[in-house]
Amino acid sequence: MNDGGREIMTSLGWKESGYPMRVLLSGVLLSHLGTYMVVPLLPIFLKLEKGMTIAEIGLILAMSPFTFQAGSLLGGWLADLMGRRSIIAIGAWINAAAIAGFGFFDQFWMFISMGLLSGLGVGLNAPSTKAAIAALASQEGDKTTAFSLRGIAANIGIAAAGLLTYFVLGGASILIFYVSAGLYILLGIISWLMLPKGCGDEPCKTVPFRSYVEIFKNKAFVVFSLVSILIWTLYTQLSLSLPLRAEDILPDPGAVSLIWTVNAVIVVVLQKLISRWFNEKIHPMYALSVGMLFIGGGLGSIYFATNFYGLLLSGAIFIIGEMLVVPTMDATVSRLGTVRMIGVFFGITNFVSGVGEGAGKFAGGQLLSLGTSSVTPWLTFTLGALVISGILASLRFWKPLNSSLAEIREEVGQTGKSGSSDHLTD
Repeated sequence: MNDGGREIMTSLGWKESGYPMRVLLSGVLLSHLGTYMVVPLLPIFLKLEKGMTIAEIGLILAMSPFTFQAGSLLGGWLADLMGRRSIIAIGAWINAAAIAGFGFFDQFWMFISMGLLSGLGVGLNAPSTKAAIAALASQEGDKTTAFSLRGIAANIGIAAAGLLTYFVLGGASILIFYVSAGLYILLGIISWLMLPKGCGDEPCKTVPFRSYVEIFKNKAFVVFSLVSILIWTLYTQLSLSLPLRAEDILPDPGAVSLIWTVNAVIVVVLQKLISRWFNEKIHPMYALSVGMLFIGGGLGSIYFATNFYGLLLSGAIFIIGEMLVVPTMDATVSRLGTVRMIGVFFGITNFVSGVGEGAGKFAGGQLLSLGTSSVTPWLTFTLGALVISGILASLRFWKPLNSSLAEIREEVGQTGKSGSSDHLTD
């Protein structure tokens, strides 16, 4: 890391904070490597190897987001109360057990149970990790950069996952589940041994109940969270719709994992430029609005794909939207939240995303049960993106949200410590 990066990192909260940030980003890489060994191939595996119908697959995949909600709220609260290290590790180990279970069991009700268990594990792990990153990157500009770096680390893991599953592990086989579980076990061990105990430089404190009530008086955060449900409902469709379309049109549907690899490489190469050109220069609501148009375009274009390259193009269109949407959402939440309760804020945010993902996967499963050759699901996804984009653009002119974001920018400007996107290049 360069000198500017070290100077900022050592001022961000935890002692020797550059080291914990590297551990956290390494954990993000491992978690996405483990997850995306499974995600692109799970619908295909459940259909071809386990004999599940498309409607059943949609229901199985919808289970994780529901317990993800409870795990996120619990994890966010426990992270602020006990510290983040333990919650990150425990969540990783729970998810490892669930992923192994998908490969081990054969019954529909056990897949439902593993989906619920996986959601709990990820719910404990994810908000604690994001809260730790937000705590280290305490200034507004630093947060945008830090979450962009998180996105890059995540997509390095995703890129490696596609290559590993297709060229080494042979596609949709039971082996990918056990290897993925092993990576999550490793993630838990690394987090437990290498992250600081407790809450960093200061002791963890119990947050009074009235402080939680105050969160729901934050109109900007509440409304943004409600709109986020719609965003996640649409965003989650790619992991279900693209593999099922690939299973219909590709002679080797296992090749679909390579699409995630290409998408991840695109993010690694372009995320910093996208953040610099768009996320950091235009209003967050405009960035989200444009991002949703790309996401809708990517999903809708899957209908016209007839081969691997068509699916690859659809994935690339979608990923441009993801680069606009995901870091902007994380950075916006970290700005609307409070430092003392940042874990709770991210817990609520992950609860909201779980609601959206659960509803999206259930609805997507029902739509796709009409057949991937039917225009209905793809048209629905496209029109949904247009509506959500319009809502986000209109929020640009909503005074409570603008006031909250302006107050944060003003405070950062007065301190003279606003970070630039060049500070965390290493």
